[in-house]
Amino acid sequence: MLKFKELVIATEKKRELFKTDDLILESGIVALVGRNGAGKSTLFRAIMGGPVYRTGAIEIEGREVKNYRREELAKKVSIVFSKSTVFGNHTGRDLLFLGRLPYQNMFSLRTSADHEYIERIIALLELQDIVDREYTQMSDGEKQLIMIGRAMAQDTPIIMLDEPNAFLDLVNRHKVMNILRKIGAEANKLVLFSTHDIDFLSDLCDSVLLIDQGELIKIEAKNAFIPTIKSSFGINS
Repeated sequence: MLKFKELVIATEKKRELFKTDDLILESGIVALVGRNGAGKSTLFRAIMGGPVYRTGAIEIEGREVKNYRREELAKKVSIVFSKSTVFGNHTGRDLLFLGRLPYQNMFSLRTSADHEYIERIIALLELQDIVDREYTQMSDGEKQLIMIGRAMAQDTPIIMLDEPNAFLDLVNRHKVMNILRKIGAEANKLVLFSTHDIDFLSDLCDSVLLIDQGELIKIEAKNAFIPTIKSSFGINS
């Protein structure tokens, strides 16, 4: 589904952040972990086709990201940022429907299929109590759930989340993690998220990507997630 081939990611000044040989991610839940400044957000931008300095290839379903048109890539990858800004008096439902834009005509007309798809997402993520409220009146946790729903409405095989727990309290962190479990269990998608919270990774993730000393490595053994990450961060206990 997502493949990196002899990939090197660098800053605008061409300072190398990390590199990796061939690395393949299929469906499942994958955490991206690394120190601040290691290049996690830069990798996300590169996967989204953004202006990132890199060599090597990033392929989605066998096709180099750079060769996708923007409207094509919007049907392959969706992203949820740690804190999203929404202007206007939009309801949660309005934002869910924004995820359907890549599939609508030039007049952005909603079809019965769009409505049915949104209702399925509302049921799956249990958004019934908040979906018709104004987004600006929601808590941070509720906003994050709506944005995850919007990404799901985009119906992409790859969903990325950039530190989804960064501004959430403990209760909402658990809620978001449970939602990711549900997506992983009920949808054949690759869910890739960056995080600094590592204690729950063994329970949630199928694998972990770790940026360690300029290398992007894949950890597949669940019992190795925490020890390998702690070793990378210089944590002995």
